[in-house]
Amino acid sequence: MSQKNTSETFPQRVVDMMKAGGSTVTCLPVKIESSEVDDWQAALFFRLGGQESEADIELLKSQEAALAVGIETDLIEHENATVVMLRVQMFTQPDNPLVGEVLITPGGAETHYEILTLLGAQETLTWFLSDQDFQIIHQQRQPLNDDWRKEFLALRDESFKRDAVIRLAGKYSAQTAFAEVVSHYSLRG
Repeated sequence: MSQKNTSETFPQRVVDMMKAGGSTVTCLPVKIESSEVDDWQAALFFRLGGQESEADIELLKSQEAALAVGIETDLIEHENATVVMLRVQMFTQPDNPLVGEVLITPGGAETHYEILTLLGAQETLTWFLSDQDFQIIHQQRQPLNDDWRKEFLALRDESFKRDAVIRLAGKYSAQTAFAEVVSHYSLRG
């Protein structure tokens, strides 16, 4: 299911968080007012910008139907904490999808633990895409089946167990692990 909404922006909390962290994609717990269910759920926020995104922005502004999406997951086992990686893709172009990675430290941030818990319970995942100015240009919902919900809960549980052992050893630092993982990333120019 897809909805176009070009008159709204991302919630200010999302804008502030994305600006502070320099991120272009994130996953956060939100209450979606137009949802049939009035519960908290995790949602993806994807900000596009720069010349490399101009064609995608124009396509998304006029897109009426939902686009194909993909999610890959991985556990990054750093010596100081476990980082869960969600690699998200939206196929605006069949051979060149929009790609972003969300890094989550479930043992270090209550919100991160909550994100995986919500993803493990909710029926759908809502994607919000914006332009450089955080104006929503496209949104859609992706169904989450039982296998995906089990995967998110397994990632949460495995990372939490692993982090408990690291804490017992006195080496736990989610910030250190996160910074080390992020140091291997570079922004597309």
